[in-house]
Amino acid sequence: MNDQPGASTWKNPLAVENAGAERISRALTLGSDLRRKVAAGCALGTFVLESPVPATLGTMALAGFDFVVIDMEHSTIDFSRLEALIGAGQAAGLATLVRPWGEDVGLIGKILDIGANGIMASHVESPARARAIVEQARFAPLGNRGFSPLTKYDALNEPLRALADATYVVAQIEGRQALANIAAIAAVPGVDAVFVGPYDLALSLDVPPGSPAVFAAAEELAQSVSDGVALGIYIDDPAKCGDWAARRFALQCVSFDGRMLANAARSVVTQAKQAISERTTR
Repeated sequence: MNDQPGASTWKNPLAVENAGAERISRALTLGSDLRRKVAAGCALGTFVLESPVPATLGTMALAGFDFVVIDMEHSTIDFSRLEALIGAGQAAGLATLVRPWGEDVGLIGKILDIGANGIMASHVESPARARAIVEQARFAPLGNRGFSPLTKYDALNEPLRALADATYVVAQIEGRQALANIAAIAAVPGVDAVFVGPYDLALSLDVPPGSPAVFAAAEELAQSVSDGVALGIYIDDPAKCGDWAARRFALQCVSFDGRMLANAARSVVTQAKQAISERTTR
């Protein structure tokens, strides 16, 4: 019998206990808060991709979102900007996930080392791809993520355990093949949630975005995923959030930064023009 403690229980000899450490520890482990909110019934998030500046993250927190997904796939965001965005989100209390642009080996580990609370990996079509994501995102024994004793981890007494518990891993379902493999994808140990991307899924099914066929597929998908794995979906219309929550889709990304700015700007202009018209036609 081996009585030696496992690597996950390693005590950081450089751990610090003060107010600064408490704040940094809180930022690094916001993924655990996200997991609890999802388990409680719903966590509301949004994508950051068209206005990727720190002020946007603060605005999203003030709006009341629980988390954000910093989208590197469909934006100009690169590593030179990523750390500041993650820091701004976490400073405002937002769990901050990152959507990588591809499948390069080492990409996920690098994003997590920067400080992201989790990963939303796009175009997961097979359990093999889901396992490869977990391999990069989780420490042994679930994965093979490397560890470097970065200074910020001095805020954690047991950094390996704390980071393992707090890292949130989302597999994005965006293709016909993924629908066929959904039960096996969701069953991969280390996957916290499967998330439906309705636009790319529509393209894969060869139907228009917003088609009933896409959302019927999402509902059918839910029947194949066990209660131990969360369901997520992107939602254009916030009025539909309740319908999806009732279907067990608790990880909800509602709209995105550029769309919300455009909608709000149009509303302001419409109201201003209406007020001017009413005043000048009296």
